Amino acid sequence: MKKAAVCQFAFLAALLLALPSGLGAAYILIDDRDPNTITISAGDFEEGFYLEGNLFTMGLGNGNTQTLPDGGYNISGSWIDLGQSGNRVDLLFTMPGDPSLVFSGIEFGTSTDGVLGTLNGSFGGATGSYYFTTVLPTALQNGQALDGAAPFLSVRFISEAVVPEPSTLLLLSVVAPIIIAARRRRRA
Repeated sequence: MKKAAVCQFAFLAALLLALPSGLGAAYILIDDRDPNTITISAGDFEEGFYLEGNLFTMGLGNGNTQTLPDGGYNISGSWIDLGQSGNRVDLLFTMPGDPSLVFSGIEFGTSTDGVLGTLNGSFGGATGSYYFTTVLPTALQNGQALDGAAPFLSVRFISEAVVPEPSTLLLLSVVAPIIIAARRRRRA
């Protein structure tokens, strides 16, 4: 009996090592660092990942990347979760001032049928207008990344850094030299 258990363990270990990508999790990566576009990458969705209702990628070891104009997009997908999904992923970014206004991020809920996890939600890049209000925690949109997860699914959203509008830059270019000159005069 003991020898049979050792053989079963050895067989399972060899099988895991023989798989081309191991038992990697499905993933979604969204990069909003460009002020005019947003890039989504997704992969390892056994039953498919959909962007705006169109198949984006399907199958283990398969992935896709696409750069889109900043805006809001719907997503859905299914992956093997072994019956463990049922949570939400909310990676939400705001601007200084009001943390309840969501300017970019990804949000979705998950469910499971006991084998496959399913997600339905959306993501959006910074456009200058907020998408919705929330009572959930938000992070400052300053180029930072937030990570989230569901069982056997990893998610990362990299936010756009806030860039001052041209009038602020113009004001700084006029005022800064005056302040520097005044400080130099005081020291002299």
